[in-house]
Amino acid sequence: MFIDTHAHLFFPNFEEDLDQVIQNAKNENVDYILVPATDLKTAQLVIELTEKYEMVFGAVGIHPHDTKEWNSSFIPKIEVLAKHEKIVAIGEIGLDYHYLNSPREDQLAAFQWQLDLAIEHGLPVVIHNRESWQDLEHVLAERQGRIRGVCHSFTEGPSEARRVLELGLLVGVSGMVTFKRAENIRAMAAALDPERVLVETDSPFLAPEPHRGRRNEPSFVPLVG
Repeated sequence: MFIDTHAHLFFPNFEEDLDQVIQNAKNENVDYILVPATDLKTAQLVIELTEKYEMVFGAVGIHPHDTKEWNSSFIPKIEVLAKHEKIVAIGEIGLDYHYLNSPREDQLAAFQWQLDLAIEHGLPVVIHNRESWQDLEHVLAERQGRIRGVCHSFTEGPSEARRVLELGLLVGVSGMVTFKRAENIRAMAAALDPERVLVETDSPFLAPEPHRGRRNEPSFVPLVG
């Protein structure tokens, strides 16, 4: 049995054949798929997917790219969405300093608010990190012992990954582990206890070899595993 712990099945390039994508996953012994939202609009789409497909569960939250309009009024809205019976986490949340689609201060505010919401409701978190490790580690360390969840598609080194585990989280590994030049990710994964690692596709992105360059989908998660 496999679980794809991160797949954005609400993207437009799944609209025409999503039923087949779900069947492809079942054919490859993928029993469950976790679909994280990126904003309030996609959170509603996630809920609709969980209601349509028995094997699909969801997470709701505001992605760092979409936090430029963040304000505290978002919290009760996320709270309501998170009460749905098939919403099992807060996410995708975190920090992204590569693109800086949203200012750092907005990203940090939204990240901390949503972490605290997850703690309050006893939910795990799905965390995004890109070129933001120092701030991310600091925010998580302030909540050590109170948070659980996954740093998804993690691309830092073995020492940072071990720190993630110390903080009480799991490490997510995506199809990048199959890329020819991704020796750093293979070294990171090899340094970890397999029981603390989750596999994911991050569909429709990061398709693993031999499908690189194509649309990614949950049926490819056994290749990551």
